[in-house]
Amino acid sequence: MKTNKQIILFLTFMLLIILSLTIYHTVKANQEESLLFVYLDPGHGGFDGGATSIDKSMCEKDINLKVCFYLKNYLEKTNIVVKMTRNKDVALSKSKKEDIHKRVELINKSNCDIYLTIHANAYPSSSVRGFQTFYSSNKQQNEYLAKTIQTSLQMLDKENKRLSKVITGKYVLDNTTKIGCLVEIGFLTNEIDLQKLTDDTYLEKMAFQIYLGILNYIEESRQI
Repeated sequence: MKTNKQIILFLTFMLLIILSLTIYHTVKANQEESLLFVYLDPGHGGFDGGATSIDKSMCEKDINLKVCFYLKNYLEKTNIVVKMTRNKDVALSKSKKEDIHKRVELINKSNCDIYLTIHANAYPSSSVRGFQTFYSSNKQQNEYLAKTIQTSLQMLDKENKRLSKVITGKYVLDNTTKIGCLVEIGFLTNEIDLQKLTDDTYLEKMAFQIYLGILNYIEESRQI
């Protein structure tokens, strides 16, 4: 009788070991086989505040970073690897030129699948408003990524009729070798946009729509 109990205990112990090893390897495999690696570039930082509101009370650099943190959180919950060119209010170099060169270098040296550079806009006319994505024509996938994110962002403001647009003369877009696009999240010089961009709830919603755009891009890319 004692022998039977020992056998049962031994078999139970072995079963627990097997189950533990199975769970461990499953979790490890899921971690290693990430869906995607996304590089986020919160524009500006440190001495370079970027665009400012008309009264100079709000700097672009702070808003860009907030959106990227919200977006990073959503992406990582989907087992997507995320890196950021900066994760606090710092510049990557002592000059604007070196800073932007460093951002491109970081993205190009990585093995990221896509990158997004996040910025806010400014314009002499305070009536100009709205978010918009831009892309370089150096990769066909850039256009598709930008359009997918733009379509997703439209859910935030259906009155925004802006479309994703090809652009030249932007150093990051022109010189990165990875698939990616620029997301301009609104105009700090417009009263309506400024009110939204200073609302953390809105910024999180914007990050969520960008996140959905990325997921849609991934799904559609797999079917091509």
